[in-house]
Amino acid sequence: MADTRRGEQAKGDESSTMADMAEKIMIGCPVRNRAWSLTYYLTSIKRLAYPESRLEFCFIINDCIDETPQILEDFARRENGRVRLIYYDLGQKYGHLRGQYNFSQLARLRNRLLEAFLESDAAYLFSVDSDILVPVDSLSLLLQDDCDIVSALVCNGEEVGDNSIYNILVKDAAGNLVHCRDFPRDRVFPVDCTGAAYLIKRKVIASLGIRYSSDDGAEDIGFCRQAQEKGIGIFCDGRIECIHLMREDTTLLSSKKTKIP
Repeated sequence: MADTRRGEQAKGDESSTMADMAEKIMIGCPVRNRAWSLTYYLTSIKRLAYPESRLEFCFIINDCIDETPQILEDFARRENGRVRLIYYDLGQKYGHLRGQYNFSQLARLRNRLLEAFLESDAAYLFSVDSDILVPVDSLSLLLQDDCDIVSALVCNGEEVGDNSIYNILVKDAAGNLVHCRDFPRDRVFPVDCTGAAYLIKRKVIASLGIRYSSDDGAEDIGFCRQAQEKGIGIFCDGRIECIHLMREDTTLLSSKKTKIP
């Protein structure tokens, strides 16, 4: 019996040591009027297969008229100091629905998240938008890829009836960004632009000073362009596909069959 207890204690000590050695990760995003998706989203990021003690969360709350702040404040209370909430109202009347975004404002919000990340001691930022549900093993797989910037797959084509449109773009022969429609599902591959759910090493933001910009259109395009200009490769892991809720009346929600991947 004593030997069994010693063995169990040794396993516990080993698990504790492994958790202490794991890189610290910040997970976050800007959030506006997402009360409809936050329950699913928060459940998703909480279920990630990663030492809980090495995760922290940061959300940039802006110009909300729904229950988003209350939901996130409740989440912060439950997480005992591991959640940072930053209120950053821009006072703009731009829309919060898909197709109504103001990319200049989104760049400011995402850059505020980068500032908060630099104020932490986290080694990576896992930027996951608040309508994205990530698979439980996604963070571990992305860390194993050991890329400066690497994303999971997120389908963006539901609203236009084309499920071949994902969050990855490549340059065509003329140098224009186009959606990558033919890609491997079993490995990491290079892209020219990504967004929605991606892991970023600290050096990209801290040492190289990469920031979001709307100069090229969508703020993610500006971020990726700057990264490439600084010699940073951008990749996607074709093994990982997230669920994209996209809108409140999405089939996934209305059917009540949404399952966290």
